[in-house]
Amino acid sequence: MCSLASENAFCSVLMVNARALLDLGRVSNLSTVWSNCLCAWVLGGTGQGSVFTALLLGSSLMYVGGMYLNDYCDVNFDKEFRPERPIPSGHVSQQAVLLLTIGLLGSGYALVTWVNLQVALLGALLLSLIVAYNIVHKKTGFGVVLMAGCRTGVYLMVGAASFGGLNSEVAWAGILMFLYVLGITCLARTESTGGALSKTGLIAILVPLGGILLAGAMNALWIGVFLSSGALAGWIYFAFSKAKVNGRLIVGKTIGPLLAGICLMDWTILSGMRQFSLTTGGFLVTFFLIAMIAQRRIPAT
Repeated sequence: MCSLASENAFCSVLMVNARALLDLGRVSNLSTVWSNCLCAWVLGGTGQGSVFTALLLGSSLMYVGGMYLNDYCDVNFDKEFRPERPIPSGHVSQQAVLLLTIGLLGSGYALVTWVNLQVALLGALLLSLIVAYNIVHKKTGFGVVLMAGCRTGVYLMVGAASFGGLNSEVAWAGILMFLYVLGITCLARTESTGGALSKTGLIAILVPLGGILLAGAMNALWIGVFLSSGALAGWIYFAFSKAKVNGRLIVGKTIGPLLAGICLMDWTILSGMRQFSLTTGGFLVTFFLIAMIAQRRIPAT
């Protein structure tokens, strides 16, 4: 019988609605993490399959754990602005979410530490960024930088485990994705409160396209880069067009499609750096479609 407080929390985890757990983890965006891992892995020269599998699983667990921690830390905000979220709506207890968070973050980090010391250190950095973001993001605008840094951390950690190790291409990919995610996060800050469109966010989303076009020009791959950049630009335009209701832009409606666009950003990055292949492209498109389909059932934010 679950008599102690910790045992009661564990029992509540076992009985919780599965849908609530999926909502907590924003698992509809999980394939975008896989996309980041694949992009960094290819840019780093690939490596052993077992290593990539561990990194993929570890990154996924840390992502979901970070999302759980987000709801745990934001419970007071959600009670006021998002009462439908799993904790304030009573579908799962705050204590149960904390236990799940610790388990997910701990197991995720454990999966990547065995690769090598550099990966273990970068994994610790990623874990620190995840925790720091969730603690401070509602208190300071610096939180958007930490969130973008989490995505960059995935590139660095995975790149360090590849045969080529951390190279300039992995670093540049991390910087470009940092800007794109920074832009999305700036936009998302006004999602629940109905604030105006963040011009900083919009600029940050578009700037990476210029950087990728420059890389494509340097590598004489104009056709491939134009195709991928055009697809990404078209998707961004579609995301904002779809978010208009009676001529008024609802910023929150752009976030899900823009998050799915992370997969297209990875495709564009690989094209600009002469690392794109049909096989890799097939995986990235699949990850993109998974995100879009999953977002129909599970909220992206």
